[in-house]
Amino acid sequence: MSKMSRDKGKRGERMFRDLCRDAGFTKTERTGWHQSFAGNAAPDCRIPELPTIWPEVKFVEKLNVRAAYRQAETAAAIGMVPTVFHKTSRDAWLVTLAAEDFLRICGRSDLVERPDDAPNSNPPGAPDR
Repeated sequence: MSKMSRDKGKRGERMFRDLCRDAGFTKTERTGWHQSFAGNAAPDCRIPELPTIWPEVKFVEKLNVRAAYRQAETAAAIGMVPTVFHKTSRDAWLVTLAAEDFLRICGRSDLVERPDDAPNSNPPGAPDR
């Protein structure tokens, strides 16, 4: 890998760190050079507020999403959700994760309208059914 590619990767990791911090995940940090030092796997960035997310960060113009996801899957510690955060120079950040993980995360969030939370569909003043 060329120095230019490594530098672009570092730049992408710093941009991702800043994106997370701006979104309120203020403890996010780039793990840096020791990611694979002495065989110890570490994610590209740590997001302590999201302890089960294993972020693989890619800042490339052409990404093989499946290969990047496999890399995250292989590196992720047991119990972690392998996740690829990726962007190109001129586009917004995107995230790729397994559909099962996405649905499980959504199921735990306040984004889901549950039957008990659903607003009453009767018009105002009409009796409940």
